[in-house]
Amino acid sequence: MTEFSWRTRRDALERIEHEIFDLLIIGGGITGAGIALDAAARGLRTLLVEKRDFAAGTSSRTTKLIHGGLRYLEQFDFGLVREALVERAILTRTAPHLTEPWPFVIPIYADARRNYDHPLKMRAGLILYDLLSMGHGFERHRRLSREEALSLAPQLDPRGLKGAFLYYDGRTNDSRLVVEAIKAAHEQGAQIVNHASVRGFLKERGKDGRDRLAGARLRDEATGREIEAHARVVVNATGVWMEETIRFNEQVGALPRSVRPAKGIHLTIAAERLPVRSAWLIPSLTGHRFYFVVPWQGRVNIGTTDTDYQGDKDAPAANEAEVTEILNAINSYFPDARLEPADVITTWAGLRPLITDPRARNTSEVSRKEELIETPDGLISISGGKLTTYRQMAEHTVDLAARRLRERFDVSSPHSRTRETGLSGAGLARKAFADTAEQLSRSEHLPIETARHLIETYGSNHPQLVELLREDERLRRPLIEGLPHLAAEIVYAARCEMALTLTDALMRRTRLAMLAGEAARNAARPIAELMARELEWSPEETARQLAVFEEEYRREYQPH
Repeated sequence: MTEFSWRTRRDALERIEHEIFDLLIIGGGITGAGIALDAAARGLRTLLVEKRDFAAGTSSRTTKLIHGGLRYLEQFDFGLVREALVERAILTRTAPHLTEPWPFVIPIYADARRNYDHPLKMRAGLILYDLLSMGHGFERHRRLSREEALSLAPQLDPRGLKGAFLYYDGRTNDSRLVVEAIKAAHEQGAQIVNHASVRGFLKERGKDGRDRLAGARLRDEATGREIEAHARVVVNATGVWMEETIRFNEQVGALPRSVRPAKGIHLTIAAERLPVRSAWLIPSLTGHRFYFVVPWQGRVNIGTTDTDYQGDKDAPAANEAEVTEILNAINSYFPDARLEPADVITTWAGLRPLITDPRARNTSEVSRKEELIETPDGLISISGGKLTTYRQMAEHTVDLAARRLRERFDVSSPHSRTRETGLSGAGLARKAFADTAEQLSRSEHLPIETARHLIETYGSNHPQLVELLREDERLRRPLIEGLPHLAAEIVYAARCEMALTLTDALMRRTRLAMLAGEAARNAARPIAELMARELEWSPEETARQLAVFEEEYRREYQPH
């Protein structure tokens, strides 16, 4: 079993004090994780630090989609769509257990107000989408009859329904994508530390007589200890916190571009309340926007497009008015569902780090293209972009860092290798999932739903879970009745995925907080006791972990 635990973290902290790294990456979301993997795969001495947990910010609060961005065609941003479609295909190879093609449906009504756009224009856009994705393994779009559309969503309003368009994009498990990228970076030699914040930058005088960054001062949030991390190049991959991180350097003046946070609201409801066999794009009746309705992990997620956000970046949340607005919109297309606030298992909100374009009137007009900003003292910052294109963003960032290493320190490295570098767990092809799950179900006497869950969540790492089951029969018990998650997954999260807190395990490794809501809160104590044995918590620390989880659950998953 490959260990990636609190002991791994302890060893990394010890190395930090005695080593000069080529690259220090600040931020453990999907962008930072991708940069760490790209840099380590090139042979660069790499350190990544994250002030909270991996994917604790935006990267655990997305709509869980890997997509080209159909609506970006309206902005004639064909290059961006093509890049995303190529990256979508790469992800199906490098993370087959976490990325799968999935059908998306757009209804067509006689009432033009209920259509996202004119059907002819939609058809032209889908043809172009197919052309841009040609040769990258996803099926082409097609027109559905009225009856075919209703068979995919029995509660869809049939009045005036003329049919639908069906096309393909991808689904993913966003926070687990981050964790598997982090683990892959560690396997390539990167040093990784979560729950370690940056308190300031280190500087030294360069050969040209200018002050340049030479690392950062870190605080271990688990112990309060402060240490210095020395690095030749520092990369800021903190997303919506990009400017705050840059401002650790008091000498930096006005920035050429800034981050414009955009909040996206999502609801999770039971699949029985809105049974859909595909994802749906549902146009808003009150503006040129739409809602995604996406089956996911035995639930259905409903998500909006982005709106400007001015609040606390550490605590974005849905409010009751936003929840009501979404439910009303969905009920207008699925009237038989009669969704009410009581049907909502959890609500959640994420902030996208869009780069400000002063000409844009709203966030839907702001480009999703990433941008690199380099300050005179050498800090490289990356922001913008989206989940689907994280690998390419990382490649561009490390390309720039590699140039600076070559120019200033005569450190050479090869080109990016991540187009073919699988994430942790990628060693099992998706076409083998069904047979492997059946074999696992028979050999370990597991329900087939549980076997499928283990294969689709952990991929080729699932034998490590089986090893735990065989070591301790108690780890076979379900964590929550009606869900396939096993107690072994909590032990695995602590031993092999650097989960240091109860919140890490329930919110980002297993996603149980999002999927189960109140049931996850009720199961928190026995889960905390499992983690206590792994992490050697005292009774007082276990109680503190439960209190912190309760606070963070209320902040993140309940409407305000």
